[in-house]
Amino acid sequence: MIRYRSGIDRVTGKPLFGFAHVCQSVGVILRTVPTERLMLLDFGFVGVRHIGRNMVAPVVLALYRDARAAVRAWEPEYDITRFTLGRAEATGLLALGTSGTYYPEGRFGNFDIREPVTASFTLSGVATAPVVGA
Repeated sequence: MIRYRSGIDRVTGKPLFGFAHVCQSVGVILRTVPTERLMLLDFGFVGVRHIGRNMVAPVVLALYRDARAAVRAWEPEYDITRFTLGRAEATGLLALGTSGTYYPEGRFGNFDIREPVTASFTLSGVATAPVVGA
């Protein structure tokens, strides 16, 4: 029996299960600046410093690198293998598309059960719920 993570959607208050819960977690990681959380000073995404810069190749690569490192450090159930720059607008809106592997029991150290997944995350601009694909 697979032990899927469950919780509450922070916007709607409705129950969340499985990869939708992981997406909410990744969204929090990618929108949190390190030192913002009092008891977890290193929690978050240092790539926030790239937001607002010209999205030239070295900056985009650094953004991807920092996002993968943050998710890998704080979310054991999602291993990102591919990024796409979803949206980048002069108004400051920045979104990343991701593809990777979802491990429903990764938080327990069980990486035998896996599913390929895709999701999109807004890093800045209007906060929206992550878009989950299969």
